[in-house]
Amino acid sequence: MSDVKIHRIANFNKMKKPLIIVGFPGTGLVGSVAASHIVDALGMEFGGYISSPEFAPLAAIHDYKPMPAARIHFSQKHNLVVIISEMTIPVSSSLDVADKLYEFAKSVGASGIISLGGISLQEGKKDVYIVSSDNEMTERAKSKKIAKPIREGATTGVTGVLLTKGTLEKFPITTILAESSQDYLDPKAASTAVKALSKIIGIPIKTTRLDKEAKEISEGIKESVIKARISKKGPSSDESGTMYG
Repeated sequence: MSDVKIHRIANFNKMKKPLIIVGFPGTGLVGSVAASHIVDALGMEFGGYISSPEFAPLAAIHDYKPMPAARIHFSQKHNLVVIISEMTIPVSSSLDVADKLYEFAKSVGASGIISLGGISLQEGKKDVYIVSSDNEMTERAKSKKIAKPIREGATTGVTGVLLTKGTLEKFPITTILAESSQDYLDPKAASTAVKALSKIIGIPIKTTRLDKEAKEISEGIKESVIKARISKKGPSSDESGTMYG
């Protein structure tokens, strides 16, 4: 066992059946970026953190303030708890982290858990997918065209363990996966995941900042690709004989 501990600073028992949102690093860092954005957009309070001897020794810095990389935020107004990690969870800790998150959810009387993440299918459609232990959640997302259900496949890590526990113990656990790049941080995919979540839970969450960052990254990538092509090919001439490069 990796001796994972959840340290509570806030009294979550004052909340009534809160929904728990989980965002951990993965493809395109979608989960952690989306969860961090939700915390900022909804003005959520710091409520605790997660520790383990196996976690990387680092601190996340936000608004000049050092914070635990794996932490808990909450909003009584929106009845939401967000659990975010800005470091990769070691494989050896995944089972213990999932168990502790599940125990935490049950202890605060949570109505369910929704995990956010990225998926790389290399189809370029930027679709959103859903996997859930709650069939009603899946059907609702499908009928409203919010997300597509995944019929066959596999998911690993903390989310995979949580989904299995949810199915076995009949507790609503869902993952929302936005198509994302494997090669770089993808705020566009994070924005897509947040928008899907917003529709599912009925809480407006603005994604203006994420959309702006996505545009800046997209323009930067295009510029880098152009420069790389020019550098590789060298000055070239078109059919009319005009030089460019």
